[in-house]
Amino acid sequence: MELIRMVRIVLWSFFGVRKSAAHEADFANVNFSWLPFVAVGLAALIGACILGVVLLVAHSTGTAQGF
Repeated sequence: MELIRMVRIVLWSFFGVRKSAAHEADFANVNFSWLPFVAVGLAALIGACILGVVLLVAHSTGTAQGF
C-alpha cells in the first residue's frame, strides 16, 4: 500500500495538478527515503514508453516508404 501511495504522489507531481490539502495529507504518511527511487523508476518507465512508441512509429513509416 505504501508503494501505491508513493506512485500516486509521484504521478501527481509529474502532472502538477493537485490541491494543497491533498498534497499535505499524502506527504504526512510517506517514507521519504524511497520516494526518489520511485520517482526515477517512473520517469524511466514513462521515457521507455515514449521511446517505444516513437520507434514503433518510425519503424512502420520507414518500411511503408520502401527504404
